[in-house]
Amino acid sequence: MLYIKELQEEDTKEAGRFLLATMEEAFPHPLSETARLDALYMNERLVQPQRTAVFGAYIDGEAAGTIAVRPYDDRIASIEGRYELKETCEIIKCYVDPAMRKKGIGTALLRELLHFCRQNDYHMLYLHTQLFLEGGLSFWKKQGFSVVAEENDEWETVHMEGKLATIEQVVQKTETNAAGN
Repeated sequence: MLYIKELQEEDTKEAGRFLLATMEEAFPHPLSETARLDALYMNERLVQPQRTAVFGAYIDGEAAGTIAVRPYDDRIASIEGRYELKETCEIIKCYVDPAMRKKGIGTALLRELLHFCRQNDYHMLYLHTQLFLEGGLSFWKKQGFSVVAEENDEWETVHMEGKLATIEQVVQKTETNAAGN
């Protein structure tokens, strides 16, 4: 049975190990220092700071996926100045165990994250994915996000955004359609 929860300090070591292993499997390049530190120091970097959260998906007590949110900090040169920082968050660390994909886990994680965003006065959601991440771009498009920039570099980065209200509507419609099938 699928269970989603907002992670607390005591959950972060296990979730960090899951995240690191999943990212290392998915990326054809060595992970950045920032990515490694986010996984290793999840509590300090993604749980404790204000307006940040990490959600974990579990099936029969085993980690099946993660997603996190933090305030967007305008650090990406190709989209610098695009967002009102006070109301914009960045969705990060959305990974689902490859053996568990296509079972609604990513959408369930996103739904919990959207509730958090609403409670924390985020109105614009930013994320980036890479073309080489299997299913990443199509997943985010299906959730209502649109592409705002693409980088033609070794990381094949695609920058995406969506308004919170729009994404909530798309996710609700997707779940309603899935429940009817």
